[in-house]
Amino acid sequence: HPLEGELVIPTRRIQKNDGRIPLILDVMRRFKAAKPDIAMYGLVCGPFTLASHLRGTNIFMDMYDDEDGVKALVTYCEEVVREVADYYIEAGCDVIAAVDPLVSQISPDMFETFLSEPYTKFFASMREKGVPSSFFVCGDATKNIEPMCLTKPDCIAIDENVDIMEAKKITDVHDITISGNLQLTITMLLGTQQDNQKAAIELMDKIGTHRFILAPGCDVPFDAPAANLIGVGQAVHNPEAVRKALENYVAKDNLPEIEMPDYVNLDHVLVEAVTIDSKTCAACGYMVATANNAAKIYGDKVKVVERSIMFPENIAFVNKVGLTNLPSLLVNGVVKHISLIPTVEKLREEIEEAMR
Repeated sequence: HPLEGELVIPTRRIQKNDGRIPLILDVMRRFKAAKPDIAMYGLVCGPFTLASHLRGTNIFMDMYDDEDGVKALVTYCEEVVREVADYYIEAGCDVIAAVDPLVSQISPDMFETFLSEPYTKFFASMREKGVPSSFFVCGDATKNIEPMCLTKPDCIAIDENVDIMEAKKITDVHDITISGNLQLTITMLLGTQQDNQKAAIELMDKIGTHRFILAPGCDVPFDAPAANLIGVGQAVHNPEAVRKALENYVAKDNLPEIEMPDYVNLDHVLVEAVTIDSKTCAACGYMVATANNAAKIYGDKVKVVERSIMFPENIAFVNKVGLTNLPSLLVNGVVKHISLIPTVEKLREEIEEAMR
């Protein structure tokens, strides 16, 4: 994190010839030329998550200790993100989505203080350019759906952590489309084609087609079978035929039997970070980083394990402990934090309590 040592506001801007930007823009142009009738959905890193990539987990304490500094950093990040969005639009993107998973980790008051103004400006800029916009938040964004709507995107995109029916009641009030929220791992990665079709049909039956985009809850896992995505497409384009084909289908539970840790007799404190995947989910990455930072002063007395639900055995673990939202943290088998990243100090208190 370039600003981990000190919160200073950068002045550098991302240019079209920087890093991988030329490759990305080239792919966009080639895709649009080859498939002009398919809407291209361009994702930019949301300003708050970008600010956290620059500052690291310190940003959560900065929000209490240096309000003006965080506001200035987020303002800078919004300007950078808006410029990159402009590059994408020039390259042929039809929709721009700001992806800001760390919005799920803050309160509505914090959202109002630090993000309302930058995001309102960002979505207004997209409207001025005639480009539809989406506000894409992974994680349990339930508490911030209303504040997100007030920044006036055209769409709110959510993942499986959010009750889409309840969220749609809010987005409908604001005349905003909602997008989501097929399960990434259990359904799209590990499920059968029929599981995916069933999930798609059930979502459409519950929500209808008005102001609703059927979509994955976040990035489709890289190894998701193509047949599963094809199955979803079939359910959308020919729902009655798919519904008939599924009449006698019964989903199978293929999860492995697992042995839980013997928490009572461990010779160390076990901190388990249950994630979607810390490599691809920003909130998950910061949850794991916080656990590692908290544990490092204790040496072998504390061990940190990531349980990513990209693996079937960890889905079985999630079911056994009764988790419904990710990322989450357990200390010696006790759920301590769900969809909220604790401070290092708070987690150390919980670790030391488990040591007694």
